[in-house]
Amino acid sequence: MKPRIEMRAAWNQIAAHYQQRHAIPTDSAHYGPWAPPENRLRLLGDVKGLRILEVGCGGGQCSIAFAKQGAIAAGLDLSDAQLEHARKLAAQEGVAVEFVQGTAEDLSAFRNREWDVVFSAYAFQYVADMPRCLGECARVLRPQGRLVFSLDHPFRDCFFDPEEDDVTLYPARSYFDSTPMTWRFDDTGVWMRSYHHTIGEWIDMLNQAGFRLLRLLEPSPPEEMLDEIWPYDDPLSALRHIPPTIIFVAVLDDRR
Repeated sequence: MKPRIEMRAAWNQIAAHYQQRHAIPTDSAHYGPWAPPENRLRLLGDVKGLRILEVGCGGGQCSIAFAKQGAIAAGLDLSDAQLEHARKLAAQEGVAVEFVQGTAEDLSAFRNREWDVVFSAYAFQYVADMPRCLGECARVLRPQGRLVFSLDHPFRDCFFDPEEDDVTLYPARSYFDSTPMTWRFDDTGVWMRSYHHTIGEWIDMLNQAGFRLLRLLEPSPPEEMLDEIWPYDDPLSALRHIPPTIIFVAVLDDRR
């Protein structure tokens, strides 16, 4: 039987392992391990002077990158341990970033129409009440403000076998199955929970929250990363052909 999962405690438990393993740089915001960073994709452009709120900031690397580029940045995260790392890292990098502990469904620490951009990298799949989260993002954004976020590609979820807690070469899980996914984080043994929505459901949720989709990106992962994880002689090499990341770029439609 899988244990009861408390996500704040889980992230606190794995934070040090996560930060050591990934060693995320602060020269550019990132969209997760499988996608090119912002300094290549240029989805936000010049951020100097912009007010950017990062939801699910983890160790703060993206918020710090924005601050280093002249933005006024703040980050929110569920995990106290992740935020401790973020505050120390910001001090080391010599930038001022406000870091707040809280949930993505409750951005009450931030005022209405205060931000030009809400940004999130690989965090929204952990949010239980996504419509509420998007409503909060809309509330804190200025008219024509942008929401930019990345997450695991919904199609990739099909190749996760919940019984084996591992990836497979066949679609073990229905694309239309909306039940939460539980899995163990790497070799830590810590159980995590994430949530699956189809691409159509994501677009509907954005529309209902008052956003208009500008771009939807499905970037190809770096070849060198695929060669390391799934070389062509690996039994799971067919997984190279599955899109791992999806990125949404939306604007708050002030006509609504």
